[in-house]
Amino acid sequence: MINVLIVDDEPLARKELRRVLSKATDITVVGECSNAIDAIGVINREKPDVVLLDIQMPRVSGIEMLSMLDHEKMPHIVFLTAYDEYAVQAFEQHAFDYLLKPVNQARLDKTLQRLRRDREPQKIDQLPGANQLRQIPCFGQHHVQLVRMEEVEHVASGVSGVYVVSTDGTERPTELPLHILQDRTPLLRCHRQYLVNTDCIEKINFLENGLAEISTKRGHVIPVSRRFFPQIKERLGIL
Repeated sequence: MINVLIVDDEPLARKELRRVLSKATDITVVGECSNAIDAIGVINREKPDVVLLDIQMPRVSGIEMLSMLDHEKMPHIVFLTAYDEYAVQAFEQHAFDYLLKPVNQARLDKTLQRLRRDREPQKIDQLPGANQLRQIPCFGQHHVQLVRMEEVEHVASGVSGVYVVSTDGTERPTELPLHILQDRTPLLRCHRQYLVNTDCIEKINFLENGLAEISTKRGHVIPVSRRFFPQIKERLGIL
């Protein structure tokens, strides 16, 4: 079976996609999302084989969403749009295919045939221009807060998930794993469970056994592991 996630902000478009996909006996729709932020969480949890992804969506576009995904475990991305002017941009982002809306059954069947021939998960070492994140999506009770990079003091990973700590001390959960944030933001890895904004570092305290800890301008103490200490010294110009 091929597991498919539908991501489109238009309910009628999602309904039509379900209808045309229902004709294929080897396709299972594992979910629907009306926006890119919700889709990130579903992709991380459900790990679909294919994402049918609308390009034009409010707040975060389909193309912008790709920079928030784990490119080591990227599902096949089939872009959807009503405008063929986006075709070049879509394929520059390593799209598996590109479909114009409303989706034609015969054209979709060709895409499904290609997917059947290529069932291995897609791996993208690096997206060209795989854009650095300028903001991190964080989740509240009934909203998503987009935290700008300059407002991030550090990011911590724990048993309950990954949290973004703002410069005002506010903690917010995010669906993005630490290694994605390490690759796609200026945040510096200082520990297997922490990333830090170098602009927020007040001082570095040297401990025994080659360990250290960072004190931030707000008074937070962040551990530094031996593994990451050399690159921290290089980044901060410490001899």
